[in-house]
Amino acid sequence: MKFRKLLLCMLAGITLTGFVKIYTYAAEEDNIVTEDTAVQDTTAKASGDGTAVTGNDTVNNTDSVTDGESTDDVTEDTTKEDAAAKEAEEAKKAAEEKAAKEKAAKEAAEKAAAEKAAAEKKAAEAKKAKVTYSKADLRLLSALIYCEANGESYNGKLAVGIVVMNRKRASAFPDTIKGVIYQKYQFGPASNGALSKALKRYDQGKFTSASEKECIKAAKAALSGTTTITVKGTKKSFSKFLYFSGKLKGKTFSLGNHEFK
Repeated sequence: MKFRKLLLCMLAGITLTGFVKIYTYAAEEDNIVTEDTAVQDTTAKASGDGTAVTGNDTVNNTDSVTDGESTDDVTEDTTKEDAAAKEAEEAKKAAEEKAAKEKAAKEAAEKAAAEKAAAEKKAAEAKKAKVTYSKADLRLLSALIYCEANGESYNGKLAVGIVVMNRKRASAFPDTIKGVIYQKYQFGPASNGALSKALKRYDQGKFTSASEKECIKAAKAALSGTTTITVKGTKKSFSKFLYFSGKLKGKTFSLGNHEFK
């Protein structure tokens, strides 16, 4: 009897021990499921839309943010490059405009210098080519002008003097004032004594009337190379005339009482 009670007690104890183990295992499984659910809920809340976010999703989102930052950097770099290119282009344009202005200024300066040099050269040549004359030539030409054009205007007196100088320069006539004036059959005063009388007055210092002074002035102008005369406000070239007279066949121009050709 005592043995049966002991055996029943042992069986009951074994049964109770197994039941406790089974209950404990079940409780542990429940805890695991609960923890997994909590983790999923926490992750879903962190995602903001109730959807569970895995580790891979987190990495992908991080990559997306990084990519966005790179795009901003590229845009900023492109803007800087465009600005630098524009600045370089403007600098190049400014340099070209400056070079063009400097070139134009240089050309203008060179042109001005060339014109100045040409003017100086022309003046020097004119001065060099200026006809020099002796007192003897002035004396002789003044006296002849007086004899041929005493009653003429200053222009008429100058025209006679220019004709004498034109002959001196022409190959068909003598190449001196004296030779031209005393050439046979050319100037009546040289052969009829009128020129000798005028020269005597000149030598005596009596060649002082207004008309005689105009004759000296006209002789100086002709000897100095004057070849034009202003007639009624218009300049008239006398450089081709070799003859003059009161009545001249084949005349081309008339001035006062003289005809010229």
